[in-house]
Amino acid sequence: MASTAPANTASHRQIALVLEELSQEVEALGASLCGDMDVAMRHMDSLQAIDLIAQKQRSLAKLLHADCLESEVERIGLDILRERMRLLR
Repeated sequence: MASTAPANTASHRQIALVLEELSQEVEALGASLCGDMDVAMRHMDSLQAIDLIAQKQRSLAKLLHADCLESEVERIGLDILRERMRLLR
């Protein structure tokens, strides 16, 4: 990555907070839909996509909070997102 300087400006922290909130809301929506077994069985792929969205949001929020962006990229648990973020180098 070009820079490992902290991305902890006030605006980045606010964006990270919103991403974290959204991930919680998305997960709650998915959990609610999973509560109906008929819906869960018929829409498993969509429910997994909802979970993936929440995971990506949390990972991006962590990047915005990171003191060392490069190190935080390597901690991303989703391979496809980690690879995309590595392209920032």
